[in-house]
Amino acid sequence: MGKRKTEQVSSRTRQPLGPVARAWLVFYNAAHAVGWSYVLLLFLRHLLHTLPSPTWYEGVYGAVKDPLKAFLPLSLIFEVLHAATGLVPSGVVPTALQMSARVFMVWGVAHLVPQIQTTAYISLFVVPWCLAEVTRYPYYVTTVLGIKSQGLLWCRYSFFIVLYPMGAFGEVLTMYAALSPIKEGALNLAGIPSSLQGAFQYYYYLVLAFLLAWAPCWWPIYMHMFRQRKKALGRPGTKEE
Repeated sequence: MGKRKTEQVSSRTRQPLGPVARAWLVFYNAAHAVGWSYVLLLFLRHLLHTLPSPTWYEGVYGAVKDPLKAFLPLSLIFEVLHAATGLVPSGVVPTALQMSARVFMVWGVAHLVPQIQTTAYISLFVVPWCLAEVTRYPYYVTTVLGIKSQGLLWCRYSFFIVLYPMGAFGEVLTMYAALSPIKEGALNLAGIPSSLQGAFQYYYYLVLAFLLAWAPCWWPIYMHMFRQRKKALGRPGTKEE
């Protein structure tokens, strides 16, 4: 057999996608674009029904929790599988960390600690997540299909400048706000066997460790994203697919 041509994506080479893999990625990314658009729509609908109330943020989690709790764990599984199998050129570890953090924020913090569900901090990470993903996933769809869209390319590599620190700030504030209720044992442990609930006395230290680990890590990741932006939007011939 002759050598197959390779595609250059995100500074890494890979074999061209087959028709089945291409179709799957188009479906997967399109479905996620729709899913995140739906979450954003739920948030906007909530705003329309609550503004100009000064406590509009109290119902944000209740408005968006169901789709987030349903598809974020599935996203974690598929995103890691895509990276591990080489279907996408992303690193397995960074992908797993990013997606696990989101699952942790929704299931491990917001769901488990009812006291923080009505804080404004929830909006500080949910809205950036939505705005980032409603551009990222459509960009992936056009990339897989070989369609050039300068608008989506610019949005994909520019929105993060504001959205990433905003989301990180919201996540840190949410975890910090959750520490006191967790330490006091005020957790939503419904459905967890009583024999296991005693283990959750250590959950305070888990969240504290996550908080202390995330706070210093976000800046290197942020700088890496700027380097990626320079490659994508920089000099002709350096743009990424």
